[in-house]
Amino acid sequence: MKKLFNRFVFLASSILFSGCGAAILPEEYVASQGHNAFRQMKKQEKVSTNPKHNAMVKRIAKRVAEVSDIELPKTEWEFVVFENKAVNAFALPGGKVGVYTGLINLVDSDDELAAVIGHEIAHVACRHGNKRLSQGIGIALGGVLLENSMRDKDRSDRQAARLGYGLGSQLLLALPYGRKQETEADERGLMYAALAGYDPRAAVTFWKKMDKRSKVKPPEFLSTHPSPENRIAFLESKMDQAMRIYRQSKEARGESP
Repeated sequence: MKKLFNRFVFLASSILFSGCGAAILPEEYVASQGHNAFRQMKKQEKVSTNPKHNAMVKRIAKRVAEVSDIELPKTEWEFVVFENKAVNAFALPGGKVGVYTGLINLVDSDDELAAVIGHEIAHVACRHGNKRLSQGIGIALGGVLLENSMRDKDRSDRQAARLGYGLGSQLLLALPYGRKQETEADERGLMYAALAGYDPRAAVTFWKKMDKRSKVKPPEFLSTHPSPENRIAFLESKMDQAMRIYRQSKEARGESP
């Protein structure tokens, strides 16, 4: 049964997951930055010792991480629960994932937590951390080139150019790029959860819950994340495919959906 399931995961992953695009910086460098940042965070934030929370996260994360192995071989995953009321989770390059207790207290099922963990693992699989670092370097270099080209201009012109460049790089590059990465992680994370045998419909129930909690909703073009309405609609548009994978995964595991 285990061999049958592994074959199913390999074939499904090969079909579903093409690359998310190229990254610029060496993976080893980016992973080391992620490891260092995570090490610092474990020193600064309170790590949870709640056995129930830790067991839940590790149980779910192990299953979801296993189905990503075809794209992330030899990744040394580390999942840590932090005592923090924020409803949040995050992923760093190199396979470091943090889950806040505020999120654990909000979810109503393993399936909902699997949707969030799948989303975070997808960020790692798509090398989004690498791409954000690469983008930051590109924007900084663009700023240097702008400064060089404006050396002969007066002070007010230079200030206007800097302001225009800063706003333009955010509104036309950084923010849309962030939304694109979130959408990639939503889709891939949905499929990861389904492959791992978790009901993908829980992703929609979770984000509807998050939408109700949101008191301040900035316009989407000013955010690095899709609007809740667009995010939910996108997930629902992928649900037929995710449910097929979910049922096939449960069958390959010898379980009933």
